[in-house]
Amino acid sequence: MESLSERQKLNVYLIKREFIRELDKGLGIIKKSISRVYSGVLTNIPSNIFYYIYFRGKVRRHVLNQIKISLRMAIDYHPERMEAMVEKYKSEYLENDLITMHCRQDHPIYSELREITINNLYTRIPILHELINSHGNTYHELVKNAFSSKEEIRRVLEIQLIFIDQWIEILNDNKDILISPKVLGFGLPIEPDTVFKVIMETYEYGMARLEEKMQHFFPPAVESDTRDTRGGNP
Repeated sequence: MESLSERQKLNVYLIKREFIRELDKGLGIIKKSISRVYSGVLTNIPSNIFYYIYFRGKVRRHVLNQIKISLRMAIDYHPERMEAMVEKYKSEYLENDLITMHCRQDHPIYSELREITINNLYTRIPILHELINSHGNTYHELVKNAFSSKEEIRRVLEIQLIFIDQWIEILNDNKDILISPKVLGFGLPIEPDTVFKVIMETYEYGMARLEEKMQHFFPPAVESDTRDTRGGNP
């Protein structure tokens, strides 16, 4: 790994902090979702215990690992070395992939889902590299200073959603690939349709967050108040 300047170290910290904040917000949505969607399904384990053991524990740990791997790759990124870098980190990245965790490996489309995950890196890593070499005191400022146009910033914010779109489309047509989560080594009696509902609710939350962030970066113009207050006109 290349040595980093103090500026780059700060940027890595800001990026990681933002990603973890978003991860924890998303997990909060999942907590609400499973208490509703899994109601009556989890007969042997309360939904809040299931959430803390599985999502707050295992899922969060895997996503954090992927964030660390992505940042490591972004620090060392060079266009000419991208293929070799993906090959180097591919196995470790896939080991922490949520698709790997929730899908049957013997299913015909499993390799297609893994390919989408790897293709994600080719888009994600160059963007992270730009952010690491940007300047600013917040993640918001890093993004604004690295990417100037509204179209570029939307692309940065929706980078994950682009690939989730592809996963959703495939999973919707192949729900039989989904496996129920395991807690303490035991699979839970949860049907693929139920697992897919939680995936969809998480995705819909992600889309809503994208629009919130776009509003943050580009607030709608506030119309000036043209009323004649002196005359009391409406």
